[in-house]
Amino acid sequence: MIARPKTRTCALAQRELECATALREEFQLLTALAERVGWHWDEIALALLELTDEYAATQRAAVAVSGRRLSASPSPKHGIDKTRH
Repeated sequence: MIARPKTRTCALAQRELECATALREEFQLLTALAERVGWHWDEIALALLELTDEYAATQRAAVAVSGRRLSASPSPKHGIDKTRH
């Protein structure tokens, strides 16, 4: 089981280390299982890199879409222009 973050207020570098520590055991189990069924370590490493790239791209795209939605919606203060031209 992957541990939850201990705190949300610590430095980013500390959170990255904490996350790696939390994932390490599951990561080792995953790679051991892949090796046991016949995958070579370099195939596993490349596949995990590809999956990591896909995960990051998906998350970035979701953030970009979310950001565009926020910027596209008019703010209540400036939603309607009351001046006539």
